[in-house]
Amino acid sequence: MELAGLLVAGISALGTLVQAYYAAKSNDQPISKKAINKAVKRAGSPLKTGAKTVDAVIDQQLLLHLCKQVEQHNNQLVAVFRHPDLTEAEKQDQVEQARAQICQVLLEVKRFNQQVLPTKRLRDLWLSNGCP
Repeated sequence: MELAGLLVAGISALGTLVQAYYAAKSNDQPISKKAINKAVKRAGSPLKTGAKTVDAVIDQQLLLHLCKQVEQHNNQLVAVFRHPDLTEAEKQDQVEQARAQICQVLLEVKRFNQQVLPTKRLRDLWLSNGCP
């Protein structure tokens, strides 16, 4: 169940980073270090809410693969936000890739759980990232 908790935490953290980017952009500000650190901390701490259901419906090998993908996107997005020389277009591209990753993982959870996301947090991530 640890992997499922890490997956839920990682997706949640990735969503936090995406939202922090758009909030900062709308205020014409850089992304705060506090928001980045919060997401990093969240990604490293398995969440219990939703983990049991996700663990029950997704094979451990697929969970491991999804966790690795999410971790890679989290690390990449944090690095992008901490790199002052990147253009806004480069940052935007990375954020859009992260949003696509969120939707892909949530789609996998839905596929193996009778087209239902098991928690409010995951349903909110689906909606806020405009997943199809």
